[in-house]
Amino acid sequence: MALLNSSPFFRRLKLYGFGLGLGLILSYAFFGDRYPTWLPGSIIMEELNARSISYSDRSKCLMECGNITTESIKDILASGDVNFGDSDVHREPCPSYVIEGETKAGRELRLVFAKCDSVAELTSATDIDAASPCKCP
Repeated sequence: MALLNSSPFFRRLKLYGFGLGLGLILSYAFFGDRYPTWLPGSIIMEELNARSISYSDRSKCLMECGNITTESIKDILASGDVNFGDSDVHREPCPSYVIEGETKAGRELRLVFAKCDSVAELTSATDIDAASPCKCP
């Protein structure tokens, strides 16, 4: 008997569920895997991509020792993610950001950038999967 009296409620619930499902499907179709540009990670990645990149002596040594190319650095800047847990965003005078991602060749890299004025300085570049035998300063 209770089901007969609550049938308008179930009808509304089904209509709500249908509308919600349709909205989710359409949102995914329009936006796909793109992230909103207003998220902090997206803003940092845009700022780093807009700046010229300089390389510290340590990063040059690590790149040479670990066989990391500038093309790999560009791959990570294009598709990597900011690891805010390991970043030092309040460091003075230049905050540092840890960027992690996979290159087109399939290597997992961790890059550390210091964001100063109009330059992003690469201070460290390491392969996450491989232990580094490098003796860089």
